[in-house]
Amino acid sequence: MDLLCEQLKLEICSKRNYSRRSNASMPTEQSAFRMNPSAIPTEKGVGIETIIDDGDYNFGLVTGTGKVGAAVGPNSVDDSFFGNMAIEADDEYRTRMLAGKKYKSQKTVLAGAVNLYGGGANRKPVKVNLGLAGRYNKYTKHFKSGVGGAVELGIFSIGYSKYKDEYYYVSPYPTLIPNTTYPYEATVVTFGMKVPYFAIDYSTVKNKLNVTATTDLQTTIKLLSTTFFWRNWMFTWASRTEDSYRPEYDFKTQQFTYVREKNQSFLGLQYSFKNKLILGVFHNYYLLQDYSLGLTWFL
Repeated sequence: MDLLCEQLKLEICSKRNYSRRSNASMPTEQSAFRMNPSAIPTEKGVGIETIIDDGDYNFGLVTGTGKVGAAVGPNSVDDSFFGNMAIEADDEYRTRMLAGKKYKSQKTVLAGAVNLYGGGANRKPVKVNLGLAGRYNKYTKHFKSGVGGAVELGIFSIGYSKYKDEYYYVSPYPTLIPNTTYPYEATVVTFGMKVPYFAIDYSTVKNKLNVTATTDLQTTIKLLSTTFFWRNWMFTWASRTEDSYRPEYDFKTQQFTYVREKNQSFLGLQYSFKNKLILGVFHNYYLLQDYSLGLTWFL
């Protein structure tokens, strides 16, 4: 892909999404590296990204040296369109959805990636990246780890990641119902293709939540994401199917219905200003049927 970019002199090659071949169609770095830490770009440079929604700002920092990349930021993509389903109490979920508020994460994520083969000046058709991630829960003071890998074969890529995490339930009546920690693990598999002007990814996210010593709750999320690159523009359309135990919220009637499969779509439009600044508008980024702004600044 790098050779194609050079031969065709594509302006988009040096921009954020196009330097990332794994999960290339995802509109933000925060979404990509939290799903699979090996998706962190290892190219030289520093990028600061923020998603603005209803006056709330979520910042993320990504940097690379040429062979190694690192990223840090709040785990704000839980219950976002391209993120995992948030683990939360049913009453918390209902109250939040009725108020139109995004999920407030308990965690901060620190991740790193290294190019094991095919990166840098080698320009080989095969590229292998490995990534590690840690999630720090501010309530439990626990640090949970995860690992991810990605292999790129020409225009195709495949990624796999697995991580452990936990949800800390803060009881409103601790004398009657104690505060409780619920551990869970997630497995993410992604298949992608990237050609000049176009990228597509299909991902599955499977969760196993340990409710009791003998009971697990299973959820599955399926994501199809596509991005079209044209000059300084990036157009993204995506679909999301969530098979889970939580009810579906109807924004028109403000009612909850118990169905296993919930289907939603996403639209995004981004513009790059001289490779220094990317400004974007996203619809349904936080699964609230509203609009968010994305801003990325390259140092």
